[in-house]
Amino acid sequence: MGGGGNGWFDGCVVRRVGDGAYTLFWHDRWCGDVPFRARFSMLYDLALNKSIIVKDMFDFGWGVRGEAWQWRKGLWVWEEELFEKCRFLLVNVSMQTLSYDVWQWLPDPSDGYSIHGVYVMLTNQELPQDRQVVDLIWHKQGTA
Repeated sequence: MGGGGNGWFDGCVVRRVGDGAYTLFWHDRWCGDVPFRARFSMLYDLALNKSIIVKDMFDFGWGVRGEAWQWRKGLWVWEEELFEKCRFLLVNVSMQTLSYDVWQWLPDPSDGYSIHGVYVMLTNQELPQDRQVVDLIWHKQGTA
């Protein structure tokens, strides 16, 4: 799953969590600007279940003594401090049991993603265009 990479597309999508059933806790960018695996890489390295979904983390409990947190070893003091920062981000997160997880297109949240919208976005940038972006838009015909 995506959402959190370094490309122009990944920077334009974010995961909106409903019931948390289709969002990866560590891998998807769903709580903040970067995925938890990047923001808390030390904790990610210590986590036993790197593919757990948000719903399961929530159901198991992401409080201090919650069963969701399973580490391959005991945490050192500086890892405990990092763990507290991670847990602090989750304090106000609640699951919407009657709502699905969705990807949201940030450049146009109301209408969503469209080829035309991406074309306009990429060709109307005020910053100099990356050569790769230009190559994505304009298919070059091979010359013989």
